[in-house]
This record gives sequence, C-alpha cells and structure tokens, in this order.
Amino acid sequence: MDALILRASVNSLSAARSLGRAGLEVVVASPPEDPAVPYSRYVSKFIALDALDEAAVERLLALVPEGAQRPFLFATGDEDVLLVARHRERLAEKYVFVIPDYEGVMAVVDKARLYATAEAYGIPHPRFAVVKAAEAIDAAVEQVRTPCYVKPALGHEWRRKRRGKLERATDAAELRRILRDFLELRQTAVPLEIIPGEDSDLYGLCTYIDRAGEPLGWRTKRKLRQYPIGIGDGSLQEIVDEPEVAALGLRLLAVTGHRGAATVEFRKDPRDGRFVLMEINVRTVSGQELVTRSGLDVPLVAYRDAMGLPVSPPPPRQVRWFRFGLDFRAFRDLRKAGRLTTLRWLASVLPSRSFAYFAWDDPLPFLVRFGNWLERHLRGQFRRQPGPNL
Repeated sequence: MDALILRASVNSLSAARSLGRAGLEVVVASPPEDPAVPYSRYVSKFIALDALDEAAVERLLALVPEGAQRPFLFATGDEDVLLVARHRERLAEKYVFVIPDYEGVMAVVDKARLYATAEAYGIPHPRFAVVKAAEAIDAAVEQVRTPCYVKPALGHEWRRKRRGKLERATDAAELRRILRDFLELRQTAVPLEIIPGEDSDLYGLCTYIDRAGEPLGWRTKRKLRQYPIGIGDGSLQEIVDEPEVAALGLRLLAVTGHRGAATVEFRKDPRDGRFVLMEINVRTVSGQELVTRSGLDVPLVAYRDAMGLPVSPPPPRQVRWFRFGLDFRAFRDLRKAGRLTTLRWLASVLPSRSFAYFAWDDPLPFLVRFGNWLERHLRGQFRRQPGPNL
C-alpha cells in the first residue's frame, strides 16, 4: 500500500485515479457511502469501516506493519480531516500526511469562527450572528434580516441529525423557530444574510498549501449550475481566471495558518461586485476532477509534498466539468420553472471534458452509478427518493 484514502465519494474517486495513474497502490477505507468507488481499477483494496471513530483509527494503525515504509494518508471529508487531526501524533507514526493541527482545522470548519476571522481581517462576508444559547436569539433576529439562511457551525455534526446543509427562514417568527430547533439538537446556529444572485455567481479558489505554508499552485473556478438550486453541490463547473478570488482566498488561508488541500468559495454580489465569503473546505471537493484536468492534480501534489518530493504544477488549462445525476435534476427543476430549455441544457454540457464519475480508462464506477440511477428512474421513484447523484 502506497496511499490510503479516507472515505468513498466522488471526491475520493478522483483522488484514487490521480494517485493510481501515478503508479501508486491505493487503498480506500470508508463507512458505507458511495458504492461505485470500490469498482475503480485504481482502488486495489476497499476496507469497510463502521464509522470514523477511535475504532477506525485502530484499524488504520493496524494496516501498516511495524517497520514498514509509511504510506500517504489522504482525508477527503471534513469528518475525516478532523479525525486525522485529532489523532495526528499516533497516525504520524504509521502514515505521512499534511493537514493543520486540530485547532487549525476547527478554526476553519467551525463557521462561527471562520466568519469572525473574516470580519477581523477585512474579508467580505455576509452579515451573520452566532446562537449558542436561547438568550442570543433576540439579538440574532435583530442583527440578521429575514429572509435568511441558518447554517450549523459544524456541518458534519449537523448531517448526523438532519439532511441538507442549512435551513431557510422567511420571516422573524420562522427564524426564531429554527434557532430554537438548532438549540434543541445541541447545535450552534449561524444565521446568515442571503447574498442575492444566481448559482453562476459562485466562484471558488482550489489550492494546496505546503508544509512551509506556501501555495504550490491554485486554480479559480465558477459554478454554472448546482443542485439543489441555490444551496447545493456544483453540477456544472468550469475553470476561470479570477485574480481577486485567488487573492482573497489565499489571504484567508494564510491568516488561519492552513496546510494541505483547501477550497474557498465566494459569491459575487450583484449589488456591488464584491466577492463575499461563503465557506472553506479543508480538503478537496466533489469537483476536484475539474481542477485535476486543468493541470493542478492536488492529490498527487499532496503526496509529493508529504513525501518531500519536488512539485511543479503546469500552467492552467480551461476545462468544463459535468456531473450527470445532479445536473439532470437541476435541469429538470429549471425547465419546470421556465428558466432552461432542453437545447440550452445540452449546449451547456456538451463542451464538458471532465466528469464526476466517467473516465475512459476507468469506466466501471460510472456504469455502476448510471445503472443504479436508471433502475430508480424506471421504477418511477426518481422524484420520490434521493437516489444516487452521478
């Protein structure tokens, strides 16, 4: 084993392909999540974990014999990064990896702390409040006008209790109810101003910060569509040149002391043209294959940095990335609303040269996902059940 990837997802599939194509033996360890990943020709072994917890750490440690060369460990989800950071000293005895310490990860993953840091360093951000107790609800309602979003401070903890990334409050009464609901679930709530605009106003910086704190390369990208519309994951994205997004994102990562892979997302506010901070992911994201195809192979860069090998990413290439299942759903909803025709949808996806699951040299993961999607569609359950997102 040369590399161990934590979590089975579209994100980790891209990482497995990157490392596997470089000749590395790749193992994936994950709780049940994405059934397509084990079918990749670049995954030599799949290890099923019950959860990402102390028992998982013990299993990971047992995989590497005493005295063996330490493999590269690559975490592809927030919960995975936190697990590695929490047990970094023990895991570093058997693996090599580059991530911040636990406090550094929490400073970014915790949205309440992230927005406070952005405020302190003059990074444009939405108006926000932090609600940890019932006494803070009145002030939050006064501070953040409705309609507004309410995000959990720690998204990975929220997803254990509820589906979705956030809640939307249409008026003050609903905001109060949602905040009380968060507190009942023992979640810190972060009410946020809604920045107007379209999904195509979302931009991101994808980068890798080396062990010395220097960015080894970066790309800026733009979402063209996402699903669910307005609050979802990117389904059609492309590489663009946005120096302001790069400058703001790199500055924020520098003040937080980040190390390793990261994606910083901004929304362009149509009212004044500012790029406003949305969030940071301390890892690669679902559209990583877009960044890889543009020339910045973050998983391979991370491997070479962790191993002390030289890194020199090539200049960026213009690429468009497409995720069929998510984008089909976005198209379906937009068409129903009269905002997108079938011909315009086809014209937007045909230039795509990078895909979430499909790869000519590794077709099985896509076939597995497409088969599952088609089965649900033919059964008439496509609208009623979440189903796989290709």
